[in-house]
Amino acid sequence: MPVLTAPVVALPRYQVSTDELIDQLVELYADQPRIAAGCRAVRATTIQTRWYTRPPAEWLAKQRPLAEHAREHLNASLELAERAAQGALREAGLLPGDIDAVVVTSATGHTMPGLDVRLVQRLDLRPSVRRIPVTQMGCAGGMFGITTAMELVAARPDDKVLVVCADVFSYYLNHADADMTGLILKGLFADAAGACVVSGSADGPHMELTDSHQCLQFGTQDVVGTRTSDEGLHGYNSPVLAKAIGAMTPKLTEWLEATAPHGGRGMPEFVVSHTGGPKIIDTIAEGLGGPPELFGLTRDSLRDVGNVGSASVLEVMERTFAKPPAEGANGLLLAFGPGIVMYAVRAVWRGDV
Repeated sequence: MPVLTAPVVALPRYQVSTDELIDQLVELYADQPRIAAGCRAVRATTIQTRWYTRPPAEWLAKQRPLAEHAREHLNASLELAERAAQGALREAGLLPGDIDAVVVTSATGHTMPGLDVRLVQRLDLRPSVRRIPVTQMGCAGGMFGITTAMELVAARPDDKVLVVCADVFSYYLNHADADMTGLILKGLFADAAGACVVSGSADGPHMELTDSHQCLQFGTQDVVGTRTSDEGLHGYNSPVLAKAIGAMTPKLTEWLEATAPHGGRGMPEFVVSHTGGPKIIDTIAEGLGGPPELFGLTRDSLRDVGNVGSASVLEVMERTFAKPPAEGANGLLLAFGPGIVMYAVRAVWRGDV
């Protein structure tokens, strides 16, 4: 059975409070008619601190030439990804040569060859390692990586798969986006990388991955994502996002009931969820119908580091390993992304080894 060992999250250098970020936004966009409302929305994210690879005064400035911008973004992503991956290998008790496959996801990487090629060499993985690079899963990238690794190990039980997620949003929060959505995204997203190992067995604390599920909501391709213009890449986030995710929760609960352990309940005893935002968390929690504390670590993660995209689910998972559930507890790993797509995995906590 595929198992997941403790993840490691790498945060960049610059920690910025909400007050500090709002000061920067007010200075930069003072002439925008809705700046006050935008700043109130930034506070409503509940985020207290977030982390960036560059200080806000630099990344909020006008975008640099595309070639320079792409090069610097790749280097910043690679540095964080390498740190997270090395930590995950240590947690799993593995050497680079032990890894058989690597799944690398990023919502913000658009270079070719991509982050995966450089990361394999920086980590000194084998040249024959199987690579699965993904750049279009958005915030669902972490769960895509875990489910893909789970399937690889199910097919080859002796394989060890490294999952790495790196999102450096500060390079893709466009200076020109000064409307309400642009301001909210600047307050919501931050930079980080996360990594974990999925294999057939583990000696230390781990999660058994017992089942997986994914679902695409048709007609929602314009709800959240990115678009391009002559000024670069722009994020968009429709007000109907929470409603679209809420419409998918009945499918989630149906799957949970259908895959409940024999004689058990469909409701998970712990949840590791992508952070999204306060309204997204509330929507998922309401749809599941479980106690509020199921999403306690998710809310803590959002408060402390913001929404770090594909790495978010690994950040919450790192907190779960540090504050573990009861032995044998049945859990749910969960993320939503552009599409709207939902990825879910049933997991069992194993800490007594």
